Amino acid sequence: MTAVLSFLVAIALLVFVHEWGHYIAARSVRVPVEKFSIGFGRVLFSRKDAKGCEWAVSAIPLGGFVKMDDQVFEARPLWARAWVVSAGPLANLVFAVLAYTGVFMIGQPEPVASLAKPVSQSQAAKLGLAQGDRVIAIDGEPVETFGDLRWALLQRLVAHGELDVSMQLVSGVATQGASVPARTVRLQLTQEQAARPDPVTGQPRSPEALIAQLGLRPESLAVRVAGVQPGSPAEGAGLRSDQVILAVNGQTVSQPADISAAVSAAEGRAVSLLVTTPKADDPHSEQPGSQQTITVTPIQVTAAGGAPGKTWRLGVSLAPVYQEVHRQHGVWQSAVRGLDRTVDMFVLSWQAIGRMVVGSLSWRELSGPVSIAGAAGQSAAVGLAAFVSFLALISVSIGVLNLMPIPMLDGGHLLYYLAEWVRGKPLSVGVQQLGQRLGLVAILVLTGLALFNDVLRVLGA
Repeated sequence: MTAVLSFLVAIALLVFVHEWGHYIAARSVRVPVEKFSIGFGRVLFSRKDAKGCEWAVSAIPLGGFVKMDDQVFEARPLWARAWVVSAGPLANLVFAVLAYTGVFMIGQPEPVASLAKPVSQSQAAKLGLAQGDRVIAIDGEPVETFGDLRWALLQRLVAHGELDVSMQLVSGVATQGASVPARTVRLQLTQEQAARPDPVTGQPRSPEALIAQLGLRPESLAVRVAGVQPGSPAEGAGLRSDQVILAVNGQTVSQPADISAAVSAAEGRAVSLLVTTPKADDPHSEQPGSQQTITVTPIQVTAAGGAPGKTWRLGVSLAPVYQEVHRQHGVWQSAVRGLDRTVDMFVLSWQAIGRMVVGSLSWRELSGPVSIAGAAGQSAAVGLAAFVSFLALISVSIGVLNLMPIPMLDGGHLLYYLAEWVRGKPLSVGVQQLGQRLGLVAILVLTGLALFNDVLRVLGA
């Protein structure tokens, strides 16, 4: 329910922002607006203002529109029509700048750029990286949090489909007061390596998955119980949410994967969990409070995602506990960072689209309403800053989508206006109608791909 409500709030707000841009631009060039609607279909609520514009909320909340006086609009100069059309995507981008600015001003806890023990045979392991190593720069750009590291690598992978960066880091002991010189390693991933499908699923690997396969993960200090499934063995044994698991069968654990591996190795035998309840003033602390030992007997279930065989489960969801830093910035610095992040996201989105078109990035990266709703619910559960960041990201995506040169979208209209400017006269009605039909087909194909990807994600494929 949280995911659905968060999704509806996000879509309604961002559609309003987009249509508000068209509305304000139309008013600025004296084009009468007859209707401003959030949603399509049956009207649930409406009223007319003093200028004769009907403001409406309709039953299908997956879009909206501004209906203008077509005769007056078409009589306006080319620059005025282009301004009205482009104002919607521009409003989404301005909203993203403001949202990111607010996020940087509010600040939010982020894991420091300390690395977990790399997976065996990963590139990080082969380069000699160890648990506790802290990344301080990528290609000379300072890195403070794991989010900074992830963002720097993500930009390069999405833009180029490959990776060749110098990473400067210090040993874990240096972060504890010892004077240890920084060292530099080189992370490399060719386009051929990046294009290899996942050996388990056979599907192309996302940039996020590629970063994980390099062996780069934030260091987890402990494992927190994020949730306990009703009727599960964990609930029956007395395990509770927000407890921290320190050890399994006497072996210290720091990553959720450590617990999953220990439970699988037990093959149905009872496992002994050493857990602690963190102090009330810091529920995410890994420091011991009152400790106790809980014995849980796992049950066997079908493997997730349709994978063959069975797997053992306790009936809990687990989350890592990170060493975090809370970063806040002043108004001016936040505004600059907000603008930079919006520009980066805008450019990155177009680069990703370009690589999808030429086939060097999988269309599996497209997301539909189900995935967006899930992301909305997750971000809302984390906190205000995370949800506002999600809104900014989706707002940039809406701006980019609408600027695509596809008839029926704002970008398609701008393409018509460009042709009109070059020719000195509008395209013929027949050409424009043909473009509209082709645009509709393109939109339906994109929507179908996004929904298909959603279904595969739900099924775990």
